[in-house]
Amino acid sequence: AGYLLMGRITGSIAAVSTLLCCWGLAPFAKKAQRPSGQSEPLRLQLQRIRGNGRFLRVLGLYLLLWFGLQLMQVVALIYLVQVMRVPPELSTWILLPFQLSALVGLQLWSLLANRLGRVITLRWGAALWIVACILSMLLPPLGDDASGLAMAPLVGLIVLVGLGASTAYLIPWSLLPDAIDADPSKPAGLYTAWMVFSQKLVIGFSMQLFGVLLSLSGYISASSCSGALSYIAQPTSALITIRVCMGLIPAVLVVLGLVVMRDWPSSVPTRSEVTH
Repeated sequence: AGYLLMGRITGSIAAVSTLLCCWGLAPFAKKAQRPSGQSEPLRLQLQRIRGNGRFLRVLGLYLLLWFGLQLMQVVALIYLVQVMRVPPELSTWILLPFQLSALVGLQLWSLLANRLGRVITLRWGAALWIVACILSMLLPPLGDDASGLAMAPLVGLIVLVGLGASTAYLIPWSLLPDAIDADPSKPAGLYTAWMVFSQKLVIGFSMQLFGVLLSLSGYISASSCSGALSYIAQPTSALITIRVCMGLIPAVLVVLGLVVMRDWPSSVPTRSEVTH
C-alpha cells in the first residue's frame, strides 16, 4: 500500500511537471527553427562527432559524471540497509534529502557558473562530491538505536552528495552549446540526441557492473521480493564492495572528469574564436 501511494504521488508530480514544462515552452517552440527533415547517415554522424573535439570532451565529462551518479543511485538502497543498517521503513524515504539538496545545488551552481565560470563551478562541485564519496566509505554503520541524532551524520552525508552530484545534471549540458558552436553547421539536435543515447547506455552499464561486482563479492541476496530492503548479515567482502561502489569508484570517475576538462577555457569563446 505504501509503494502504491508513493507511486501515485510521484506519478502525479511527474505528470503535472511535464505539462507545466510543455506549457512554458510552447511560446518558444513556435519561434524555434524547424528541423530540415533530411536524415544524416550514421557513418557521417560519427565522422562529425569525431571531428568535434569540444563535443568529445563534453561527452566524456558527461559520461564519467553520469556513470558515477547512476552507480551511487543504484547502490544507495543496498548501502543504506546492508551497510549503514538503516531501518527498512526509513531507507526509501531517507533518500529524499538527496533530491532536495540536488535541486538546491542546481540553483547554487547555476548562480556560481554565471559569476565565476562553468569550469570553476565544476571544480567546486566536484570537490564537494569527492569529499562526500570519501566520507561514504568511512562513515560507521548505525547502532541498534537509530534515533534522529544518530541519523544526522548520514542525512548530512546524503545532502552533501546531492549538492556535489547536481553538477552532473547542470555543467555538461551548459557546456554543450560551446561544442555545438564548434561545428559550422551547428546540428544541435544531433549532438543532443547522442548525449541522451549515451546517457541511457551508461544507466544500463552501471546497473550491470554493480550486479557483477556484487556477485563476485559473495553478496547474499534475500529470497523474498523485498530484496535489498531486508537486512541480511553480509560477508566483509560484500560490504567493502558496496562501499567501494558508493565511494571510491564514483570519486575516481569525478577525478577523471576533471582531467578531461583540465584545459577547457574558463570564459565562453566568441564565435570568431570558435571558427579559428
